[in-house]
Amino acid sequence: MVKYLDPESDFGLPRRRKKSPDLAVRRQKNAELPTEEALAAAREAALRVLDRTAASSSQIRQKLTKAGFLPEIAEEIVTRFGEVGLLDDREYAAMLVRTRFQERGLVGRALVQELDRKGIDPGLQAEALEQITPEQEVENAQRLAEKKARSLHNVSYSQAMRRIGSFLARKGYSPSQCREATRGALADRDFETE
Repeated sequence: MVKYLDPESDFGLPRRRKKSPDLAVRRQKNAELPTEEALAAAREAALRVLDRTAASSSQIRQKLTKAGFLPEIAEEIVTRFGEVGLLDDREYAAMLVRTRFQERGLVGRALVQELDRKGIDPGLQAEALEQITPEQEVENAQRLAEKKARSLHNVSYSQAMRRIGSFLARKGYSPSQCREATRGALADRDFETE
């Protein structure tokens, strides 16, 4: 027996969740709040963000304006949070540089890009980047190159050089650091003939 599907039905498929129109309504509501109520609501929104993760002043400002709060309200909250120590871009930048270097091996321009995405002032970026010494960069590049070399199988020497070099370049290492670390990691390995 043939079953015919009713075009009015959902065909037994799971229903899609509709996008909440609440977001636009909330934005409009936040924009129309009286100053004191807007400050209280923005403060709560910013505290919810900071409960989940550390953030820069720029990120908080952006999240508040995206939520529909007026730029003056967002700026007032950022200023107050800075005064009481809830927002400290200098400390945030230093923490971000430390963790990205230790966890992902990022250095140089890769760290600058990360700090730019977080809205950190260039003066604070330079200060935060100073905590990584050239010796630490060289050691980390060598460690990463050796780790990457162990994962390469059935490749020629030139392929291994390219893969490890590009891997390190994406992490922000200079061409000379990439070359030296790659040569060191591949010095005692056997490769297929090209």
